[in-house]
Amino acid sequence: MNKILFLSHDPLLNEMFASGARELSCQLIVEPDLIKGIEIIRGGHCNAVLACVPLMTERCPRRILKSIHEVNPYIPVFFILNDLDLALAISLTKLGVEYCYTRPFAVEMVLENILKTLTVRTPALIVRKKGPGSRYFEAFSEAAIQLYTQIDTVADTNFKVIIYGETGTGKESVARRLCKGVFKDRPFVAVDCGCLSRELAASELFGHKKGSFSGAFEDKTGAFEAAHNGTIFLDEIGNLDYSVQILLLRAIEEKKIKKIGCNTEIDINVRIIVASNERLSEAVESGRFREDLYYRLNEFEINIPPLRERMEDLEPFINFFIQETNDDLNKEIRGVSPALLKKFMAYSWPGNLRELKNVIRRGCLMAGREITPDCMAEDFMEKLNAEYKSREFQDKLPENAPDSGLKYKSVVAEYEEILKVLEEEKYNKSRAAQRLNINRKTLYNKISTYNKLIQSQCSYS
Repeated sequence: MNKILFLSHDPLLNEMFASGARELSCQLIVEPDLIKGIEIIRGGHCNAVLACVPLMTERCPRRILKSIHEVNPYIPVFFILNDLDLALAISLTKLGVEYCYTRPFAVEMVLENILKTLTVRTPALIVRKKGPGSRYFEAFSEAAIQLYTQIDTVADTNFKVIIYGETGTGKESVARRLCKGVFKDRPFVAVDCGCLSRELAASELFGHKKGSFSGAFEDKTGAFEAAHNGTIFLDEIGNLDYSVQILLLRAIEEKKIKKIGCNTEIDINVRIIVASNERLSEAVESGRFREDLYYRLNEFEINIPPLRERMEDLEPFINFFIQETNDDLNKEIRGVSPALLKKFMAYSWPGNLRELKNVIRRGCLMAGREITPDCMAEDFMEKLNAEYKSREFQDKLPENAPDSGLKYKSVVAEYEEILKVLEEEKYNKSRAAQRLNINRKTLYNKISTYNKLIQSQCSYS
């Protein structure tokens, strides 16, 4: 049964949502105090959070969201706001809120939307297998075809697999695709090792007995036990503490685990898939990852190419994310304007598919019929325009330019340094100018000069 934590001190609203939850066969945990609510989230006793703002103990929705994300950055969070404030709603959505409601609203609709979200999104550190309705997009680039070939080669085996890919490339999606064959009706449990402290990791992986440590108020089933006869996916495994790696190695070698506070061994039979955004062999060389554990895990490797190396897949992915968001928002966005798409194609997408999906979802929220530059966040458009101008200038610079071409090349190098500093400083021009040891006016002049040089360089073409 899905459990929804309802942060609210309104008795009438509490009763309305409790009644609606009973009709939808889900459990509503009502808590008026944010601190107590955080403890409920910390203990893993809920799948989603619905916060009615303001609370008696906290009136700021951003601070409420921050407190929740500090405990569990993956749990879906929804807000009910007293007043309709579009700017606030957009800001909260960008910070990770699933949806913001304002009065009047239908209780049943709010609860149904939360339950729908729980069927298509990973809500916590440990995530159950998605249902048969899970959607995947098949790309057609050469890089994508090579990726699918790697997946198909190992999908129906019990090989241990290491998935390598930059942040946002979709490592968990690949892990789930590995479970579409003979493993499709078996458990799939995912654990994000990147947010597990040493103390929390052993409990999340292997479970604990009630009273085994401070805060252990009830027995907990660990990820390995939950994944018995199925698949466990350990994301960002390189971040596991060295002492926890020893326990993991023992579980793999002996196929047995012990819960914290319990001497009884539990037999486990799981297929292990791990993921990392850095080569584990390099982590072994630097002493951060156990060599024996690495060799145990390294039976097969899958490498996910970054989006910038498969730009022919960009537009199909954009259309896929638009369709997904249209379904969520009940809208009919038809695509991205040609001017914006041209800049998308020149962008390096450091956040890969995750960044693209967030950009498209935000664009669909703001768009009428078509996503245009006006639908984009201001800071993102600054990055987009900067990279587009840099790419445009380099494309126009001849390989065998006259002597003055050396000047242009030095300007490119200088401007790329300016862009790098601007990005690191989140496009705060005052801080960027300070780091570059120039004043703010000089920074603006350099940017202006660069833009003029783009135009003047056309004479060499």
